Amino acid sequence: MKQVLELSRNKLLEAEYSVRELENFGLPVLMFENDSVLGFVLVFQNASTLISSWQEVSGRVIESVQLSLRRASDKAWNAYLVMLTPEKENYGLQVTLATIEENLIGTRKIVRSGVSKAEDIDLAMLPLVKIQNPPNLDPINIEDEIRLRTSELPEELVESFLGGAPEALLVQLSEARE
Repeated sequence: MKQVLELSRNKLLEAEYSVRELENFGLPVLMFENDSVLGFVLVFQNASTLISSWQEVSGRVIESVQLSLRRASDKAWNAYLVMLTPEKENYGLQVTLATIEENLIGTRKIVRSGVSKAEDIDLAMLPLVKIQNPPNLDPINIEDEIRLRTSELPEELVESFLGGAPEALLVQLSEARE
């Protein structure tokens, strides 16, 4: 469980969150925060423990930082509970974990089992990190793009528009078409 916590800490630090460990909850807990998001990573021994105790444990964690949440103002609307377990669970338990994740009361939730490697943490934390690979878009010729997208308009109207013709002329050409 400590390894999962350490991998989570590293990923959050890499994503430029401030991170600190919270104690006295009976399981590993990290609090993380940046300019727009705050949250908690809770690492459970297994899915059964997560399912049976997530509400009680997360309630105690949130209660312990309630003053910070009040000061967070708008950021409190973007609060996350990330609940992880290193053990891979069966299909029935995974369905129950998905149900917990869909519970949006109080916080957004990310719930994953079978999290034991850095790659697993990377996948679990995707909603919390910046886009890893921004799209690589080739430059386009805007005039060619306009011609392509306006193929149903009269060529004279399109060329007048692209040539910077006065608006009145464009209106005349458009009305002449109708």
